[in-house]
Amino acid sequence: MNALRVVLLVALAGSALSMGLAVLRSGGATTVPTLRVEVLNACGENGLARRAARQLQELRQDVVGVDTWTGHEFATSFLIDRRGKPALSRRLAERLGPCTVILERTEDARADVSLVLGRDWASLDLFRKVSGPDFAR
Repeated sequence: MNALRVVLLVALAGSALSMGLAVLRSGGATTVPTLRVEVLNACGENGLARRAARQLQELRQDVVGVDTWTGHEFATSFLIDRRGKPALSRRLAERLGPCTVILERTEDARADVSLVLGRDWASLDLFRKVSGPDFAR
């Protein structure tokens, strides 16, 4: 019985070690499931929302709209949680931004979240070619 326990402990330790190495190799990337994302340009930079949409699609996010935020430009970018999924919205915001998450639950929203791009857009990780196998599954 003692030999069996030793074998099991060694096997468990080996599994834990290999899992730890996998996390180190991936850079500790946060896994974010696919969300329906609307991208809104709120800084006046031509073509920025489309560029962000392409980056999001490369990251396996479902882009359901690209538009211009009308009426006001913003200094900082933020994410609007439209469906009441704060944990997922925060994970996406940390991965793309980091940027602030605002809760604005809308029952008839076509997107889970809206990414509003402010004048700080160039500082977002989204435009630094965020990638990795753990981003979306």
